This record gives sequence, C-alpha cells and structure tokens, in this order.
Amino acid sequence: MVVFSYYIINSISGYLYRDERVNVSTTANMISSFAGEYFGEDNQTVDQSIDGLLETLKVDEQARILLINKDSAVLFDSQHNPDIIGKAQVKQSVITALGGKEGYEEYKNSEDGTLVLDASVPINHGGAIIGAVNVTYTSNKINTFVNEITRDIALLFVVIFFLVGLIIFLVVSLITRRIVDFTKKITDMSDGVLDEKLEVKGHDEIAQLGEAFNNMSEKLALLEEKRLQFVSDASHELKTPLSSIKLIADSIMQTPDIDMDYLHEFLNDMVGEVNRLNRIVNKLLYITKMDSVSNADVRNFELLNLKTMVGDIVKNLRPLAEYSNIEMVLDAPEDVFTMADKDRLWQGIYNICDNAIKYTREYGKVEITLSAAGTEAVVSVRDNGVGLTAEDREKIFDRFYRVDKARARATGGTGLGLSIALSAVQMHGGRIEVDSELNMGSEFRIILPLMDNA
Repeated sequence: MVVFSYYIINSISGYLYRDERVNVSTTANMISSFAGEYFGEDNQTVDQSIDGLLETLKVDEQARILLINKDSAVLFDSQHNPDIIGKAQVKQSVITALGGKEGYEEYKNSEDGTLVLDASVPINHGGAIIGAVNVTYTSNKINTFVNEITRDIALLFVVIFFLVGLIIFLVVSLITRRIVDFTKKITDMSDGVLDEKLEVKGHDEIAQLGEAFNNMSEKLALLEEKRLQFVSDASHELKTPLSSIKLIADSIMQTPDIDMDYLHEFLNDMVGEVNRLNRIVNKLLYITKMDSVSNADVRNFELLNLKTMVGDIVKNLRPLAEYSNIEMVLDAPEDVFTMADKDRLWQGIYNICDNAIKYTREYGKVEITLSAAGTEAVVSVRDNGVGLTAEDREKIFDRFYRVDKARARATGGTGLGLSIALSAVQMHGGRIEVDSELNMGSEFRIILPLMDNA
C-alpha cells in the first residue's frame, strides 16, 4: 500500500511539475513576442500599460513577470515591487536569454523550500535583442494539491486496511478450521488409521492439499495391503518347505528300522527342500537390500560395457538352456556403455533371461539382443514359450506372483525373480517393457540410460 501510494503521488506531482514547466516557458515566449513594443527608445523604461497585456494573456497570478533590458536591469515587475526596479538580474536563465537563447533553471526557495521554476526568453525588436522576459513560478499550488491528495489517499488506505483486515480474519478463520481438521486426520493416520479421508471443498490450495492427502492415504492403505499380502505370501512360501522337512523328519523318526535306500531318498528330498528354503531366504534378503537403496550415495556405480555383461550372463545360462534342449542366441554386435551397479544390474538381467528359459518349452528358443537407441540401451529377451495373458502382464512383477505355479515349483521358482529384476532396473533409472501373447511367447525389453563410448 505504501509503495502504491508513493507511485500515485509521485506520478501526479511529476505530471503537474512537467505541465507547469511547459506553461512557464510558453508564458515567457508569449510575452516576449509582444514586450518589445512596450520598451522605450532609450531601453530604460517600459510602458506600464503592459499590465493590460498580461491580463489579456491571462497569466497565472502565481507567476512573477520581470521585463529586463539588455543591461540586465529590471524595468517591470508584475508584482509592482519598487525595490527591484533598476536592479540587475544575474540569474543564469537571464544571462542565457540576453545571450540570444532561452534559459531555464529550477531552484529551492530560500524562505519555505518550495521549488521555483525560472524561465527567461530574449526580446527581439528591430532585429536586435533589447532585453529579456523572466517568468518565475513557485510550486505552492502544486504542493497544496499534492498534500491534499496525500491525505485523501492515506484516509482511503486506512479504510482499505480495516476492510482487508476484516476479510483476512474471516478467510483465515475458514482456512484454520480446515487445517485443524487436516491436522486431526494426520494425527489419526500417525496412530495407524491409514484410510483417513478429508472432505474436499472448492478448488483453492487447501482443497488441492486435501486431494493430495487423500491420494497419499489411498497409496498408504494400498501399500499396507501389499505389505500384509507380502507377509502372508512370504509366510506361506516359507511354511511349505518347512512342512515338507518336518514331514520327512517325522517319517524317519517313526520308522526305527528304516531301509538305507529309503533313508537316502528321504534325505535327498530334505536337502531339496532346504535348498528351496535357502533360495527363498536369499531372495528375500536381496529384496530387503534393494528396498534399502534410497539414494545414489550407497550405490556402487561404475562404467560398464553391457555387451560384456550380457555375454557373461548368456555363458552362465547356456548349460541350463542346453539341458532343456532350448536354443539360446545372443545378438550384441557393438559395445554399449552405461553407469551401473554391476552386481545388481547383473542380477536383474540374469533373472529375466533365466525366467525366459524356465517358461520356454523343450526345443524352444530364447533370443537375446543388445542395441542402442538414441540415448538408451535396450536389452531384449524374446522367447517362444507359454506366453502371458493380459491379467498376468499386470501382475508378473508383484512379489510371489507366479504365472504357472506347478511349473514354477518344478523349476524352483519363488515368484521373486521379476520383482528383483524390476527393482534393479529402476534403481538405474531404467524401465522394463513387456509384449506377450498366450502360447506364443514373450518379449521383455530392459531399457537403461546410455553412456557414450567417449
């Protein structure tokens, strides 16, 4: 409000002063065009009838008119002050005018400090400069007007201040009531009530905050549901091999004279269940480790050649593919570099390639290609296996989800491999795209940020 009022007052006073400067110069020029006719031949007197000329020109009463001869002596004063008649004027504007040019200056009045506008114009008569017209104008009228405007604006702003204060008080009261409700909901949520919802009204910032809170509440409730499902699934997965081990152990204990061949068979089954249990635990620990990676400071990133890494993964998995009579083909014609945590990215790509082998029928084919597209590296894993339904494609990255549970158990699957792969790829700022058709095969594309060879 202060800045606004200063701008208004300054603009008004500036306009008035500019207007008066023009008026003073215009007045001086008008008088000079007629003043030569009122000068005496000796250049020492002025016909006093010039007062009539000033009345005719309607010169402002606030302006003081001096007629000065070529010797700088005052011959006429519009305020009729006899003390100044005959006195020399050595003001800069007068000297400039007697020199043949218009003179202008501004200065402060020594008595009251008001601004004085001073303009002088040469008087030409008979082709020669015979004197000058000096017009001075004090800014009392402008100052009075500006002071009145200032008082009016100040009064207006006082009224506005109280009106705005009242409006702010009412608005803040409404907002505060909503914030109190908001705070209560947050407190309830911190006590474990995750499905709290705010009633959203309007479209202001508080309403947007309420919508964000409701979205967060929904996501937290969903995460809690997933957590409970994860605990349930993990418990079930751990319970199955433990139940088998217990059953085998009970069978051995209840057979005192057990045949050694049966004993070896039982022990082999028990070792298989222990290995299965160990795989589940290791993958759960790996997932926990992946979830704890929250920032780049704990990631061991280095420059990696994906061609070398994918080649090593294929070399590791080829015996498994050959055991199942599955052809495994690698197409990686050029070096492709990226910044990555080698162990985690290896695990992610390995899991997808391993999954492709497990879900490809005997005498099938798994094709792995590596290429660079723009600013991204693409590792494509294509198989002609069992394929996926639309429903499966939406859930395959969920933990413990398995498309074919019987096949997964037969191959030692835990339903955690693709979840680990997705976490590893996302940790590197990448993504996984899936194209699949039931009984026709699947293609998984691992897309990672590309690092130029340079």
